[in-house]
Order: sequence, then structure tokens, then C-alpha cells
Amino acid sequence: MEKTKLVGLLKEYNPQDVEKYANYLIRLENEKDKKTDKLKNAWLKHKKEEELAELFKRVAKEGLVFDGEHITLQSTGISYDYIAYKNKMLLAYPESQIDVGLVYKEDKFEISRDSGKVAYKHEIVNPIERKNTDIIGGYCIIKNKRGESSTLLSKDDIDKHRRVAKTDYIWREWFVEMALKTLIKKACKQHYADIYDNIEKMDNDNYNLDNPLDIDLEIKSKIDNCKTIDDLTELYKQLKEQIQNKSSFHEYIAIKKKEITNEK
Repeated sequence: MEKTKLVGLLKEYNPQDVEKYANYLIRLENEKDKKTDKLKNAWLKHKKEEELAELFKRVAKEGLVFDGEHITLQSTGISYDYIAYKNKMLLAYPESQIDVGLVYKEDKFEISRDSGKVAYKHEIVNPIERKNTDIIGGYCIIKNKRGESSTLLSKDDIDKHRRVAKTDYIWREWFVEMALKTLIKKACKQHYADIYDNIEKMDNDNYNLDNPLDIDLEIKSKIDNCKTIDDLTELYKQLKEQIQNKSSFHEYIAIKKKEITNEK
């Protein structure tokens, strides 16, 4: 990527925001896998400055900044984290009170609704020594001048969203953050679709919503960990006889094969 050209294409925008975006892309382009010393994001080399500038403009149109932290670029498209979803809400309704949380198996969680008012209590037990495997669900409570809303998801619900994600490696590394994003994303889609329509379309590029793969998460993780076609072929030989949902397994193998090929 040619930084000078990209900055020139975005000269009408805040220079500091453009500089942050350009530097983020440079870091992304040069990032290497610590084990293999190969570029982790070789797909970025195939994107022209005009395309990258357009992505920045799409985010800016929503009143947000493509900062490379809460709004990032994946091989599958633009990704917004739960902080970015919060920031969009606060742009539309600055008075909003937003609480997104995960409930663990020892916690005590109560919620009620009376005449449109949401009341809830989350008693956090043993907050230090908690594991992702202890999560049983989560909630997103939003209160502003439009009203009060509550969205609840079980752990199974969260896992269903993970199964349709094209970037399972992010879920493996940042499960809590992705679970929180899933909660606020669901809440915004249910109650504030009018202000999140464009963000939803961009963010949904990271999910296979039209044909979700019902594939075991452990198997999916093994596939995602394959770095070469040889690794993928060997794994396929090991697993092909024990897989029950063979069509989804074959489809995900094909997706990973294409991803590895594009990275080379």
C-alpha cells in the first residue's frame, strides 16, 4: 500500500484520523506469524488504495473513525467490536445508558419488566477466577429517550453466532469480547435497526448468514489452525470417516483451502 496515495484520496477528512488509519494498514500489511515468519495478512496486498479509501469513507459516513482498534479490517471485510456499537448508539442518543455483560455459572442474575421499565440485578460471584467455559449467557440493557430494552442470550445462542462466523480464530483469541459484541449487535438489530442498517450490512460480511455451517467447534478450530494445504489434507484424512455432518465439513474445508491459497 502506498501511504501517500491513500492520504491524498482522503484529503477532505480529518488528517489525524486518516494518519491513524494509514498507519494501522501498514502495521496490518507487515504483521507476521511468530511461528512461521510469514505475512499474516497477505490478502491486503491485493487491495488497491482506492478500495481502502472507500472503506474508510463508509465508516466515516456512520460518524465513526476507522481506528484499527474498535473498527478493524479482516480478509472478509470491516469488523466492528462492541465498543464501536456503543459509540454509534451514543452518537444517535447521547443520553443512552448501555450495559452489556456476561453471566457466569456462579453469578446471580435477575431481570423484570414493568410498564416498559427494565429492572435487573447482576450479582457477580468470584470475579477474578472465572473461565470462558463457565459462561452461561449474557445480557444487553439499553435505556434512552426511545425507551428501555433488554436482550438476553444463552451460551448456546452465543455459540450459534460463533458457528456462522468466518473468522473463528478471532473468537478463539477474544471470546469474551466477541460474545459481548454478539449481545449488543443482537440488541441493536432488534430495537434500533434504523440506525444500524449500514453497519449491519458491513459487519455481516464476516458471517455466513445465508448458509450457516453447523460444524463442531473443536473440528472447526482444528481446520482453522491449518497453515498449509498439506496440513489441511492430512487433517481431512484423519477426520473424514468420523464426521457426521459431512456436507458442512467439506464446505468448511473448501473455505479454508481457499483462504490458504489466497494467503500465498
